[in-house]
Amino acid sequence: MIKLSFLTLMRIATLMAACVLVGCGGASSTVNPLTPTRIIAFGDSFSTVDSNGYATYSVNASETNATVASRIATIYGLTTMKFYTASPALVHASGTAYSYAVHDATSSNTASQIETYINNGNTPGSSDLFIITAGTRDIISQASSGYNSTSTAAIAAAATALTTAIQRLTNAGAQYVLVMQPINVARTPGAVTNSYTSAAQAYSYDTGTACVSFSCLLSTKLNAAYPATSSHQPILLADLISYFNLITGTTSTGSANTYTSYGVTNPDTAVCFTFPLCTTLTVNTGTKSYTGTSVSWDYSASVFAYDYYTTPFANRLLADYIYNYNFYRAGWR
Repeated sequence: MIKLSFLTLMRIATLMAACVLVGCGGASSTVNPLTPTRIIAFGDSFSTVDSNGYATYSVNASETNATVASRIATIYGLTTMKFYTASPALVHASGTAYSYAVHDATSSNTASQIETYINNGNTPGSSDLFIITAGTRDIISQASSGYNSTSTAAIAAAATALTTAIQRLTNAGAQYVLVMQPINVARTPGAVTNSYTSAAQAYSYDTGTACVSFSCLLSTKLNAAYPATSSHQPILLADLISYFNLITGTTSTGSANTYTSYGVTNPDTAVCFTFPLCTTLTVNTGTKSYTGTSVSWDYSASVFAYDYYTTPFANRLLADYIYNYNFYRAGWR
């Protein structure tokens, strides 16, 4: 009989618990894949749209698939995601995809959005897909103050607030909730310019055994709230840190210019000067040397629209990765 040490058993248990949310295993061949009839988005600037369905805190290129949530909606044939207003009937009548997300929303703000949705008498349907993009603003706010016990506690409180909000949604009947983990804020122009990349990295993801980052804390709390069962798991947690590091990777942030493999020509310079009224007519274009030779770029192959917010191109990269990788491994497609 093979005897395993206690430490080995704990590592196996931890891995199995993590698989509950992220969807581990081999190829998926789901008998009844998710085909959402409605998509509802909550959270921050990664999912904000205007009354036309255009991205509001990205480059407004008059596109209806320019945010993470609207891109996923487009994949499912829901071509226009409208912004929730004070008259929800008008929004809901306009289509089957809508967003409560607002600029710079924290985890607590996102919880309020979910409360508004539920308190308006909405009942999640069995095939509704909920998309949550939150946590980036919490990291930005705390990282700008440096790495300290007060900020660490605030990050933990934010992860708890978001977990509680997600439970509120599933308790109301939601069966498919996608939660996009925050990006690596340390790679954003805002963190680099203001010289707090170290704290931003620490609050974005852990590199050691400690669990103080928003991503680790949220994953831990959600695993505790939704333990492994043989039945359908309602939460899919998409951790995009590694992927985001690849599409923004340069020799100054890593060992190679990995961004080139993803069609990116500008991985680290914001293209928008005007905030938030950035359009294709006001974007910055230029050249920069990443590989020893000058590379020209424009918004359509750049990652960042603003100091912390991404372009339609980057949002589509993130959304496509979630759909092609996370959804596949979770058996949602």
